[in-house]
Amino acid sequence: MKKVIYISFLFLATIVFVQCSEDDNNNIIDPEATCEDGIQNGDEEGIDCGGSNCLPCEQGPDGVDFSGTFVQEDQVGRPAISTVFVTEGLRDDFNTTIPSEMSSLFTDDMLMNLESLNPDFDDNGGNVLAQDAAGFISMLSKDVLWVAQNGTATFFNGTTTFTGRKLGDDVMDFHLLLIFGGPNIEAPLNDGSGEQPLLISDGVSQNDKEFLQSFPYLAAPF
Repeated sequence: MKKVIYISFLFLATIVFVQCSEDDNNNIIDPEATCEDGIQNGDEEGIDCGGSNCLPCEQGPDGVDFSGTFVQEDQVGRPAISTVFVTEGLRDDFNTTIPSEMSSLFTDDMLMNLESLNPDFDDNGGNVLAQDAAGFISMLSKDVLWVAQNGTATFFNGTTTFTGRKLGDDVMDFHLLLIFGGPNIEAPLNDGSGEQPLLISDGVSQNDKEFLQSFPYLAAPF
């Protein structure tokens, strides 16, 4: 009789142990899903998609179907080109035009806007790239960003120009320098000295937050 009771006790204890083991999941805490943080992490197959927690990548985080035919709505080869040099009512057209057709369609409009911003552009000797107004607009009207296959990638680093772009490059200041600074980079016009207005800088010297040191490199949101 004692042997039967002893075996029954072991059987009940085994059941309790198994139930506890299943309840506590071996003390492993399941991590929270990260399907809306803009970063590919965990076992995601793409940014915020795929893996065991997120929606499939063909649907995306919002369940959007990305299949089908896409059309161009915007392009930013060089930042601020359309905003600064293209008349407001034509910007959507500019952003949906392929680069090979931009010059023929928008050169006159962009040249008009440059001369409106700085009527003395040519009289002052052009810009620091040794371009007159027509040459400057001829370059800008093809809104593509050149990328260096070797060497330094930079929008402008004091000597090298338009061989790519780093996130920390002060793109707006260099655009303003090209428009208002005249031909001498060592003594630019409109630098705020004396009675001159400050037109070659927007006064913003750095990003509000530090850029990340790993992909996607953009600064974290506020």
